[in-house]
Amino acid sequence: MRRIWRSLMWKTTVAGAGVACWLIPGSAAAQVRTEASPASLVNPADSDGAAGLFERNGLFMVAGGVLPAGRASFFLEEGGADTPVAAKDVQPVALADGAVGLRNAGRTYEVGMPQGLACPLGQFAARDGLIAYTVPKFIDDDAREAMMRADIVHHRIAREFNGTPFVKLLKVADFGATVPLPSPLQEQIIADVNRDNGIGKLVLTAADDSDSMIGSYINTGMQVTYHVYLMPATGKAEIGGVPLRYFWKMEPDSAGGVFSVEMYAQNWAPGTHLSPPGAQPTQYDVVNFFQVAGLFHQLHETDAAGFGSFVNAVCTKTGGSGA
Repeated sequence: MRRIWRSLMWKTTVAGAGVACWLIPGSAAAQVRTEASPASLVNPADSDGAAGLFERNGLFMVAGGVLPAGRASFFLEEGGADTPVAAKDVQPVALADGAVGLRNAGRTYEVGMPQGLACPLGQFAARDGLIAYTVPKFIDDDAREAMMRADIVHHRIAREFNGTPFVKLLKVADFGATVPLPSPLQEQIIADVNRDNGIGKLVLTAADDSDSMIGSYINTGMQVTYHVYLMPATGKAEIGGVPLRYFWKMEPDSAGGVFSVEMYAQNWAPGTHLSPPGAQPTQYDVVNFFQVAGLFHQLHETDAAGFGSFVNAVCTKTGGSGA
C-alpha cells in the first residue's frame, strides 16, 4: 500500500477523461452487513500503508478527507456456514441493467450499491487511486502539485467523481459518525504507525487540544479487510466491516503523529437500505461506499486486466466510458 501512495506523490498518472455516470434506481436488497464486532476486521499489524500517509511531508498534508482503500475476503454463506472462497475465484460482472455482480462457481451474486457508482469508483480503483475527496489544510505550490499528481481537481475531488451525483456522498463521507476502537487495538495501531515514522509515544497536553493545534484526520480502510458474503439462497452479496478515522497532529520533523483512531459507526435501524436517488446520503450510504471501494481495490489487486474489462463494461452500461 505504501507503494501506491508514493506513486501518487511522485508519478503523474495518465488516464482517460472523467465521465458522466448518473444515479438511477437500483436494488435496495443485500447491501451492508452489520457486523457484531467490526473491529475484528481491522489488521493492526498491516501498518505500512497507513504509516506511508503520515511520514515526513507525506500525503497527510493534502489528503484530509476520504481515502477509500482496503482489502476483501470472500465467504460462501450456505447451510449455516461461512466457507472461505479464494479471491482469484471471484470475478466482477456488469449485469444487464448496469448493476454489479460477483461470479463464483457458475453463480452470480448482486452487490448492493447506488447504480452508476461502479463506473467512477471502478476507474478510481483501476488506477490505484487513493484520494477521492479532500479539504486540505495547506494550499501552497507543493500541495497543488501533489494534488495534481493524485488527479485531484478543484483542490477537492478525484477526477473520476467530478461532475457526478456522488460528490454529495463524498462530502458526507468526510464527516461520517465514528465510535471508539477498543483501547488495546487503537493503541497498537497508533504505536505501529508512529514507530514506522520514527515517532515515539505521542502525548497530547491540554494545550495541544485546541483550535490552534495543526492537525486533522484521514478516513480510510487501509487497515481493514472487508468480509464479502456470497449468499446462494438470495443471489445477493453482503459486505461487512467499516473504515477507520486517523487523527493526527504535526510533529516538529514535519511528520504527522497519529494520536487517535476511531471506526465508523453502524448507527442505523434494522432494515435500513440505500437512500433513493437525490436524497441526502446517510451513514449507511457512507459505509456502503467504503465497503464497495475496498471490494473494488481487492478485485483490481487480484486481477488487474479482468477488473479493467469489467470497468469498461459497466461504464458502457451506465452511460460512461471506461478509462
